[in-house]
Amino acid sequence: MSTEPRAPVAGWIIAAALFAIAAVIFVTSLQRPAAVPLTGNQTSGSARVGMAAPDVDLVGLDGRHVSFAAYRGKPVWVNFFATWCPPCKEELPEIEKRYQLSHARGLVVLGVDQQETPALIKPFIARFGLRYPVLIDNGQGAITYDLIALPTSVFIDRNGVVRFIQLGEMSPLLMDTALAKIL
Repeated sequence: MSTEPRAPVAGWIIAAALFAIAAVIFVTSLQRPAAVPLTGNQTSGSARVGMAAPDVDLVGLDGRHVSFAAYRGKPVWVNFFATWCPPCKEELPEIEKRYQLSHARGLVVLGVDQQETPALIKPFIARFGLRYPVLIDNGQGAITYDLIALPTSVFIDRNGVVRFIQLGEMSPLLMDTALAKIL
């Protein structure tokens, strides 16, 4: 009969079990959460669903200034993004697809890059085959819309009223749901 204590074996078993639990938690945390839309009275900065969309001054890749007010009378999907943002890149093909399908019905999609240069943005646009306008936010849009996540999408109807706000990447189904509110 052995007189050695069993504690070291039990300790290793407990350590292995804790390691396995930690690994499961880590892998689970890497998965993207389901998209959760902001609706009702929830907000993104001064943008509120059901209220007029705040105007911001943006810069086109050609250096000209553009504001959201220039698109009044059209349904507008504003997609705040950055070239370095992985979820932004993931949703771009679906955004472009919906732009192509709904542009003839008046849909305007505005990609609003966060404080990067045209030299960085132009190859990014070409790589993803984006045909909708891409503008540069020098910080005013991020402050006005209180951006806390990229991407963030804001859906504005023909009257300039915010109808849907989404923080984070959108699924194709959620894109279609949001577009139905403004088309």
